[in-house]
Amino acid sequence: MAPVQLPNALIYLTPLSRPGILRPILRVPSIAYIDFRALRKEGYNGIVIDKDNCLTIPNKDEVFPPYQTAWNDLLESFKPGRVLVVSNSAGTKKDPGGIAAESVSLSLRAPVLIHSQPKPGCSASILSYFRGSLGSPQTHRSQLALSARKVQEEEKADEEMLWARWNKDVEGPILGPLKGLNRPHGTGKEKSEGQKVAEGISDAGVARENQGDSTVGQTQAEKSKTTQDSHKEDSQQGNKAQVRPPTEPLRLVVIGDRLFTDTLLAHRLSLYLRPLSKSTLLPTVLSIHTTSLPEPKDVRALRWLEEKLTRGRTKGGEDYSRFILQEEEVGLPVEKEASSSRIPSRLSALRWLTPARWREIQVPPMTWHPRTWKPLPLAAGTGRLLSRGARSLIRGGRSGGKWIWTRGKSWVEARKVRAEELVQVKEKVDSVGHVSS
Repeated sequence: MAPVQLPNALIYLTPLSRPGILRPILRVPSIAYIDFRALRKEGYNGIVIDKDNCLTIPNKDEVFPPYQTAWNDLLESFKPGRVLVVSNSAGTKKDPGGIAAESVSLSLRAPVLIHSQPKPGCSASILSYFRGSLGSPQTHRSQLALSARKVQEEEKADEEMLWARWNKDVEGPILGPLKGLNRPHGTGKEKSEGQKVAEGISDAGVARENQGDSTVGQTQAEKSKTTQDSHKEDSQQGNKAQVRPPTEPLRLVVIGDRLFTDTLLAHRLSLYLRPLSKSTLLPTVLSIHTTSLPEPKDVRALRWLEEKLTRGRTKGGEDYSRFILQEEEVGLPVEKEASSSRIPSRLSALRWLTPARWREIQVPPMTWHPRTWKPLPLAAGTGRLLSRGARSLIRGGRSGGKWIWTRGKSWVEARKVRAEELVQVKEKVDSVGHVSS
């Protein structure tokens, strides 16, 4: 019995009571560490892979350059149409018209799933694709060019047919009496020349009526035959391009960098694809979690929550190390061992207290539009406002201190001068009183 199609809100509540379903079967730094040929030999015949931060940089269509070799190996190991890109950006409601999905498909040379419900609730659509019930893809350049060529040919045939029908009506004498019309005399007011031409009763039109009808009939027959041939070719091309259901049981590999979306999607797919026999040790859906992120600043809070729920563990059981390539086979630069002179992690965290590290944070711009009022721009704006206020207070205090210092200094000097003058006046008064006495 197939599981019930649940909304994503209910699917996200499941790991809160069962955190074990968030644990992937394999953890690798990137797709460059996956042995796709070994997976194919073990019977896995389908790949479901995430796009952002797993295969490409977010909001980019090209493969991240260090992963290009692994991506080519993946496309060579599996048959065409057995690799499906499922993203929560391209091919969803965020991508009206599927423009981004078509661009990604042409760039990656792999189909992109168009799904109304984001991951992990699109498991039914993924299975429909691999079982061949979604129809043939329409984003291949060769098929688009072939369809455009057929449309041009049909438009040209319609134009020729319309011109032949119109040509027999307008050709002929414009002035003078019309011949070949067996009309009784005096049967009413004679029609004008323009009315007769418009009604198709001109001599040239009557003479060419039979010939024109045969030509038009022949054109329509040829057009009908051409249309039937084109529909036949379209059906043949569609049957070739359509993903046919495999003769062997469907076994999928789900690769992604998010546990709440990709690993949960693998769990939902495993509910549909039950193992055929209990003796099978390998699961029907193998979930692989990639930990090396080209853009590590993406949804940090959710990634932290995922790691806390899973405690960084994987599902136990079978040894899956044979699906992981060694460092020498990966082709990526091998990281050197950490030296003893490296700054400890606690001290390295203090680097974020320096303004130089603050400038490295990419803060999205904030405008008067409410959609731009996000936590990071608001925090950055508040910090800038406080820093500007502090600088203004410091500058005001500095200038005020200078003014108070100069005024106080001049007042003290004036008091000294005044005191000296008073002493001199007192001495003069005493001397005058002494003389008078």
